[in-house]
Amino acid sequence: MKSLLLLSALLPLTVFSHPKTATTFDPTRPIYLGDVFWPPTMTFIAWLPSEEGGLTEWCNRATDASNHMLFSLGGVDALQIHDYFEEEAYITREGKRFANCWITPEAGRMGACDGVLDWDCIGGHKFTGPGSRRWSCWVLEELRGNLTKELEVGEGKDQDEMLTDGMYMPTNVQTGVMEMGSSTFGAFTAGVTGS
Repeated sequence: MKSLLLLSALLPLTVFSHPKTATTFDPTRPIYLGDVFWPPTMTFIAWLPSEEGGLTEWCNRATDASNHMLFSLGGVDALQIHDYFEEEAYITREGKRFANCWITPEAGRMGACDGVLDWDCIGGHKFTGPGSRRWSCWVLEELRGNLTKELEVGEGKDQDEMLTDGMYMPTNVQTGVMEMGSSTFGAFTAGVTGS
């Protein structure tokens, strides 16, 4: 019974915790947009360049941004690509223009990724096929200062601060019944269903 209570107390920590990404977003550096074409599929990708660079760094660093889906880069969420095949592409964040994109001299083929190397899905890259970098996008000047502050606030939190911000810990434990200190958990009442 104690292990069940411990598991229930730790569940919110795993469900609501935000993993830290290895790449941090720098609003003064470009966001690259490209595509991977492995017939019959074209996958649109977005990634933040590393300091080292490299022709195939995108194989593991890129995020799938196909089908107008929202994606995240370096701790910045709700990004979306617009007008990839038009003359002027751009990225929005939460529906508002976030970055303008240009085709730069470095645009073009970037090499190919191997994808999964064996049937056990061990090794290989995140994507399969040849990739092309088409756009280099920069965050709008007027958004850079606010974005930097927003990212600094999110990065400096330790586990205790995260618990107070978004985690819910048990407030009362009685004879195996756990009440949670949140209306989200309080709205759910367990019961037997069926006929």
